[in-house]
Order: sequence, then C-alpha cells, then structure tokens
Amino acid sequence: MSTKNASTGYAPFHLHLGRIPRLLPPLTPEKVRAIREDFPSDIANALDAIMSLKTDIADAHDALLASRIAQAHSANVHRSEDPPFEVGDFAYLSTAHRRREYLNGSNKRVAK
Repeated sequence: MSTKNASTGYAPFHLHLGRIPRLLPPLTPEKVRAIREDFPSDIANALDAIMSLKTDIADAHDALLASRIAQAHSANVHRSEDPPFEVGDFAYLSTAHRRREYLNGSNKRVAK
C-alpha cells in the first residue's frame, strides 16, 4: 500500500491517512513513548496536518487530470478523421448482435 502511484505521485495510504506507514513498528517502550510525543497534540499542529493532507489530495487530483489529458492526447494522435456524412448518404448498419440483445432483454417487448 505504500507504493507511489505513477499518475498521482502519492501512495494511496498517504492520501488516505496523510502519512506514509512505517515498515516496522517500534518494539521498545522508549521508542513508543517517543513516537507518541511526536504526534500533534495541539490544535495548530492538527490543523497544519489537515491542510497538508488537503494540499496533497489537491496535488494528486491535478496530477490525475494532467495524466488524463496526456493520455487522451496520445490516443487522439492515432485516431482517424470522422467520415464526411451528409443528408441522404447511405450507411451500413451492423445488426449482427441485435437478435441476441433482443432475446436477452425484458419480456415486455413485442417484435415489430
């Protein structure tokens, strides 16, 4: 869960909880006490942590949007132009799977 996402640049754990998980938990009581003292104990530190988390989430959102735009651009590079249809032109309509879709639908339909 602590692997960074290529699109956002953040780990999902970091965006959800605001921090990266520790690899090993502290095993001695002294280290546990020291870690408890490091946690924000007053309101100012808590508000700073919340604002930092909001900023990280906004950065990840912006990175996802930029990634989506880049992917759409690269997909559209290889796309061909739309065919120029005009009123009165004939077009082929593939009905290969229409019967199966009709038979799998609800029973309230009537064949025309």
